[in-house]
Amino acid sequence: MLLRKTITLFISLFLLSTLSIAQTETVISGRITEVGTNTGVAFANIYFKGTFIGTTADFDGNYSLKTIAPTDSVYVSLIGYKSKSKAVKKGRTQTINFQISTDILSLKTVEILPGINPALRIIKQATINKTKYNRDNLTSIQYLSYTKQEADINNISRRLRKMHFLHSFTDLWDRMDSLAGVDSKANLPIFMSEIISDIYRYNKDNKMHEDVNALKIKFVGMKDGSEAGQLQGTDFQNYNFCNNNVPIPTINKDFLSPLADNASLFYNYYLIDSVFIDSTKCYQINCRPKNKRDLAYTGTLWITDTTFALKQLDLEITKDANVDLLDHIHIQQLMIPTEAGPWVPSQTRVMIDFATPLKKLVGFMVRTYNSNKYYIVNQPKLDSFYHSRITFAEDAITKDSSWWKTNRHETLTPLEKESYNMIDTVRHTAFVRHATNTLYFLFSGYRDIGPIDVGHYINTYGYNLYEGSRIQMGFRTNAKFSKKWIIRGYGAYGFRDNGFKYNLQLERIISRYPWSYAGIQYRNDIDQIGTNFNTASNLTLGGQPNSLYNVFSHIANINKLVAKQEARICYEKDFNIGLNTTITYHNVVTTPLFPVAFGDQFTIFQQQKYTISEFQFDARLSLNERYVQNGNQRISFGNHKSPILTFNYTIGIKNLIGGDFNYNKISASISNRFRMATLGYSQTYLKIGKVFSQIPYTLLEIPRGNQTPFYANNTYNLMNYFEFVGDQYIEAYWQHHFNGLLFNRLPLIKQLGWREIMGLNMTYTKLSPKNLNFNQNNNFTVMEDVPYFEADLGIENILDIIRIDFLYRLTYNDDFYKADYERINPGNKLPLWGIKIGLSLSF
Repeated sequence: MLLRKTITLFISLFLLSTLSIAQTETVISGRITEVGTNTGVAFANIYFKGTFIGTTADFDGNYSLKTIAPTDSVYVSLIGYKSKSKAVKKGRTQTINFQISTDILSLKTVEILPGINPALRIIKQATINKTKYNRDNLTSIQYLSYTKQEADINNISRRLRKMHFLHSFTDLWDRMDSLAGVDSKANLPIFMSEIISDIYRYNKDNKMHEDVNALKIKFVGMKDGSEAGQLQGTDFQNYNFCNNNVPIPTINKDFLSPLADNASLFYNYYLIDSVFIDSTKCYQINCRPKNKRDLAYTGTLWITDTTFALKQLDLEITKDANVDLLDHIHIQQLMIPTEAGPWVPSQTRVMIDFATPLKKLVGFMVRTYNSNKYYIVNQPKLDSFYHSRITFAEDAITKDSSWWKTNRHETLTPLEKESYNMIDTVRHTAFVRHATNTLYFLFSGYRDIGPIDVGHYINTYGYNLYEGSRIQMGFRTNAKFSKKWIIRGYGAYGFRDNGFKYNLQLERIISRYPWSYAGIQYRNDIDQIGTNFNTASNLTLGGQPNSLYNVFSHIANINKLVAKQEARICYEKDFNIGLNTTITYHNVVTTPLFPVAFGDQFTIFQQQKYTISEFQFDARLSLNERYVQNGNQRISFGNHKSPILTFNYTIGIKNLIGGDFNYNKISASISNRFRMATLGYSQTYLKIGKVFSQIPYTLLEIPRGNQTPFYANNTYNLMNYFEFVGDQYIEAYWQHHFNGLLFNRLPLIKQLGWREIMGLNMTYTKLSPKNLNFNQNNNFTVMEDVPYFEADLGIENILDIIRIDFLYRLTYNDDFYKADYERINPGNKLPLWGIKIGLSLSF
């Protein structure tokens, strides 16, 4: 009996163990991507529904999960996204991909008990320790960087796809839609780039050098995409959340870091969970701005236990933030420690989704992925190594597909491979070519007709008291004509003086990188006194436009004009450290077209017409300015990271090719932007100068006035034209943009997205006795011991693009001064206050 029971027990145990062994594991792997963008969703939670069996997706959204006790479905969730589940086949190895859509972040009610908010305690410790972990505190840093960027037209409606002019894309879209997945529609790619570089930073002196090993670019709209690589590199994606302010370079705005010193004034924090990442315990903390209109982030931080270092982050800027033309921005970053202590980014992903006026039809999106490897810290190169900012390997743009397949840090997805092919197709369609040319015309002012660009349209019509109505037509050659030589010029005709005016320039591009060129010019035209003709007319995207002012200044009722016959020879050269230098020789015969009197009984020169023969030496230092070359034109993307310094020295030589005067001039200026995240930013400009010699007042410093109804930056908007003259001067402009700091907190108004501006402009000019005597019979004002001041209170972002400024003249506004000025300038009234309108296209 005992033997039989023993045998039965043995058999039962054997059968149970056999069944257990025979039970097959359920293995699931796949990728979690975002609907619409098709990018990987980092750090998403994946688990079997109703269990604690789960894992977390990696930075690219990939995951792997296995168990012997699965449920019938697997579940994906992440704060800021709609949760989603899919069926599971038990006992099988299978691939399950998810596409999840974004959701409005909504936390459940959180009960705060007496004591310290645990999330706030962790954030406080991370803020204290951030200096120790801030990579900017390293002496130097070098690494291998891979950056992939794509720009797409997204949200393309079915109605738009069916339009006749897009029929050629139908098959491509169908193929890309199948690659994008069942829940997404493919976007229309217009730009893709990959770049692999060795980056060297010397933080002590804020220097950087980049060796570009390989570069691959496809761009629908670029006329000469081979030079677009100058915009590439990781300095455009250097997001550092250990700093108080984190700029978004694409939209040129600073946002307050959740770890900023004063962040608790603007953020609420919530401790969500504690998790292990790479065997390191981390606190998962959610952060939200207290005021959703502030320039602040929403999302999740993972902060290490005990050391309180920022391990990874998943942050978003929502469309509620007071930023124009923005739907949302998504930033994900994974950090790793260095041997010196500070943490550095291993991977960064940024997605910027722009809103457009055609949001029911199309949108616009830019995605960037950056991966960095092989960090070496605190081993700086010689100082001379950083003098050249960027270099390209000889075969940088000719690397073949096998090289890229081996060396890129992240494999291209099938959709990305198809996007490369689609760009080539798109850029050669007639519709896209015409659309690109139209946008280029509106943006640059020129319309290309074969080897010639015709424009600028802003100068087509003008009006002044001497010429009456004036028409002008200009041109310049483009890269189709020559990639080395540029011919540009214009012809103009005035209907009152029946006079033909013209300009002709010949330029030679000597080197594209670093940039250098030489040019000659002859011009016969009419100018306002105190202004110089812009010979280069290159584009600058970094500043606030004066569009309306520029248009209407050409049709102003200006009566102080001079006719000029101007010859010029110049040479310009860039140095890789950000220094631009120009040497120019001018010979200008000037004939005033209004009554003037130069000279006195003690001087030989007592005539109106005069000739100057001068050399100018100009230098401009702008360390962080970046350019792109589109054909033969250079486009500046501005510099909002460091000061811009300029210096000019001019020497006039009497009797050199008819010169009437010996003189010396010197001037220097500095402009800078001070960024304060949620507090806005200040834009400042300061210029000082002196003329050491006795010359006609039309060659002295004449502060720029504005008698149009439109606002202009770096202009005295309540000063009349030619009101003051001086041979020694100081000019200063200050303007602070609050980015809605007050309006964001006012009921009703905060919904309008308006932003406050405050400004103060000042100039102080003095005229030496010798120049006062030489020009004493002319109707201008010499300042006393009081500078000129004007104050400015404004509102910008009205209907996204309009600004209105309320201005008040603080000095030279008394009745005696007004009467004296209006006596010597009949018909010119002095405004004490004014309201002016302008266009502001900033984000």
